[in-house]
Amino acid sequence: MEALAMAVLAVGFYIAWNIGANDSANAMGTAVGANILTFKQATLTIAVFVLVGAYLEGYKVMKTVGKGIIPEGYLTLHLAIIALLAAGVWVTIATIKGLPVSTTQAIIGGVVGVGIAINAPLKWYTLTKIAGAWILSPLIAAFVSAILYKIYGKIINRMKSIRNIELLYKWLAVMGGSYMAFNFGANEVANATGPIVGAGFMGPKMAGIFGALSLALGALTFSYAVMHTVGKEITSLGPISAFAAQFGSAMAVSAANILGLPVSSSQAIVGGVMGVGLATGQGINRDIIKDIIFGWVATPLTAIFIALTLFELFSFAGFL
Repeated sequence: MEALAMAVLAVGFYIAWNIGANDSANAMGTAVGANILTFKQATLTIAVFVLVGAYLEGYKVMKTVGKGIIPEGYLTLHLAIIALLAAGVWVTIATIKGLPVSTTQAIIGGVVGVGIAINAPLKWYTLTKIAGAWILSPLIAAFVSAILYKIYGKIINRMKSIRNIELLYKWLAVMGGSYMAFNFGANEVANATGPIVGAGFMGPKMAGIFGALSLALGALTFSYAVMHTVGKEITSLGPISAFAAQFGSAMAVSAANILGLPVSSSQAIVGGVMGVGLATGQGINRDIIKDIIFGWVATPLTAIFIALTLFELFSFAGFL
């Protein structure tokens, strides 16, 4: 049992580290891309607010991921390891490529994969709600971000002092990124820890702290490539457009947190960046968007396939 516990912690750390490496760009990629915050400043802010969000609000999405897809009692520690490992393998590949895929989709795919492997009765109504939220969240983020850009653009244009404008830019970037990081902790950390909580290994509060610290380390060590993609390669961002994209996407994720739905902050921030790109007239890099959307479609399907493959390998090796 001790070896199994260590394996659970190791795989849980691995997937949370992956979330930090890939998805932390969703909180601060726009601020780094607009040269408002340095990479180190961004990752420190992420660490603080992800921890707060995971501890205070993470339990809602943990419940959905851990018990809302497969009925309680089916998800064992062995299966939790397989689901997390399946998600982590795919997210690592995407992170190396600098592609902001959805860790949420990878985790859900992993859980669905082990559910299929053991013939568990999947809760299709919950899965349908989650899929609907995946589609709506980037659209809502794009719409809200475009409106915020128009509103704050008018406010900035009325200000006379350059110093006050620069100070406001900084505060908007920190506030928007911090709000996104809080929601990031409340939603994305649950993706790493939900299967562990569902298997009864940890309580939500302790799992939130463990996941948040692991995520922060991933952000610090391996997130720069995806931050560059989100912050610089989708469209040209300025301080106001960066804030609008951050805050608009955070509002979309916050709405999902209230409903306990594990949405993708990756999808939300890409939607937000696209919204301000269209609102500013800068346009969007269609080739990058095509690659990102391909990643979104491929992620849950690939995670299901990897989970099924790992289940067979674990069974063959006598671990199940």
